[in-house]
Amino acid sequence: TLKLGKVIGTETYRWIIFTTGKGLVDGSYYRLPAWGCYTLDGKDLEREGVAPDIYIKNTVKDRLEGKDPQLERAIAEILEMLE
Repeated sequence: TLKLGKVIGTETYRWIIFTTGKGLVDGSYYRLPAWGCYTLDGKDLEREGVAPDIYIKNTVKDRLEGKDPQLERAIAEILEMLE
């Protein structure tokens, strides 16, 4: 990583893949993997997610109550850096 800032939240999903597709003469369609996603050091993000520096999970209850603990923690981290 470039270490430009902290990652706050949950681990990224592991199903990162980009596909391309073509239509066939009979009207059907196919899709094939076109390319994958890798970190700068070659780690395959399809196999391994990226763990956050600070793990905070937003819950359904948070959403129903209009809360965003991830955003709140991010703001707290920025304010701490500015002190």
